Amino acid sequence: MSTFTKILIVLLSLFSILLCGMVVSYVGSANNYKGMYDKLKTENQSLQSQSKQMQSLYSEQVKKTELLEEKLNLEIKSLQERNNELAANLQKTDRLSQEYQSRSESWKGVMTGFEQSVSAMLDSLKLTQDQLEKARSQNIKDQKDLNQITADLYEKIVELQRLEAERRRLLEQKTGLEKQLSQGSNGSAPAAVTQVADMAKPAATPVSANIKGLITEIDQSLVTVSVGSADGVGKGMVLHVTRGSDFLCDIAITDVDINKSAGVLEMVQQQPKIGDVVSTKL
Repeated sequence: MSTFTKILIVLLSLFSILLCGMVVSYVGSANNYKGMYDKLKTENQSLQSQSKQMQSLYSEQVKKTELLEEKLNLEIKSLQERNNELAANLQKTDRLSQEYQSRSESWKGVMTGFEQSVSAMLDSLKLTQDQLEKARSQNIKDQKDLNQITADLYEKIVELQRLEAERRRLLEQKTGLEKQLSQGSNGSAPAAVTQVADMAKPAATPVSANIKGLITEIDQSLVTVSVGSADGVGKGMVLHVTRGSDFLCDIAITDVDINKSAGVLEMVQQQPKIGDVVSTKL
């Protein structure tokens, strides 16, 4: 056998050994490749399922995004319109503000003149009030003087009536004496025909005396006091109402009883109260 043949046999043997090793290695690793293929196939299917889900979610998100974008576009459009409207209103407000500012300036001058007029009117009103207060005080004083004069006049009338009755009585007495002298009478004085009337006699409580009492009842403008005819109060008499040193009003007597009388309010400066003092003189 030649050397070449030996070498060829050796090489064939080595190639066979190598080929067997490769076959054994391929057969050993074929199962691993199949498991890896199955695993990768399973992972691929899972990834495809996830991809479909992600695609579906993506589509939903795209739809939501489109709806949101549309909604935002509408809101932006509405806000732009609102902004344009506000800008127009702002311009209008600026024009009105300028117009009102101009009016304010003109009214400021008017108000200044008006304030001066009001101030002058207030001064005039104060002066008028002072004059009215003086006139009221003078009126109260005049009314008091008139009441006093009326009381004095009533007293003088009573005195005149008494003197007139006395004069008539003396005249009648004189006439009787003359007749008696002419007839040769014994000189005895005849009785007077006219007696002095009771109305001509001074009252038990003269008008000039100060009658004092208290207010006991008040019914709107009708007032009852604690003095009556026994104290010298007569119908038509005027009683002055005071509280301390303040004059309140007058009471014109309309009804008289023995121990009380009633009348209406006159010249009211302040409303009287029960317990206020009444008198014929201040």
